[in-house]
Amino acid sequence: MIEIKGKYNTAKIFIDKVEEKAAEQILELCNQEFVKGSMIRIMPDTHAGAGCTIGTTMTIKDKIVPNLVGVDIGCGMFVSRLKETKVDFAKLDKVIRAFVPSGFNVRKTPHEYNAHIELNNLKCKEHIDLNRARLSIGTLGGGNHFILRPRWAVGIA
Repeated sequence: MIEIKGKYNTAKIFIDKVEEKAAEQILELCNQEFVKGSMIRIMPDTHAGAGCTIGTTMTIKDKIVPNLVGVDIGCGMFVSRLKETKVDFAKLDKVIRAFVPSGFNVRKTPHEYNAHIELNNLKCKEHIDLNRARLSIGTLGGGNHFILRPRWAVGIA
């Protein structure tokens, strides 16, 4: 793991090497006052992006930063602390593939989080397939989206 310390915050990068341009973008982010008090975590697939580093995750409670969202506007992130356990990664992979739709696939029934998301209030609702949007909540998606359970990350968030 690498840490990059800026003027207002420090980012943890969950990889041992990061490309120079991505490191510059991460440092620039940490030098912005709006990141003060946020948790900044950079995922292992990180690389330089247009506007911000791909793989950037962070807590932001009372701000909107459009260039950090980009095309991943519908993406979410969930992190949980895990107790040290032995994991059968092959079995875990099979379970994930069986129960978490990915790519262009969607759920057969809506995820429980649908109750907390007011898609009908979207100003663009007449331009999207609301049913598909509801069935997409809780899926993995495609591209650089992933589920990560590294062997070394026990108890780290």
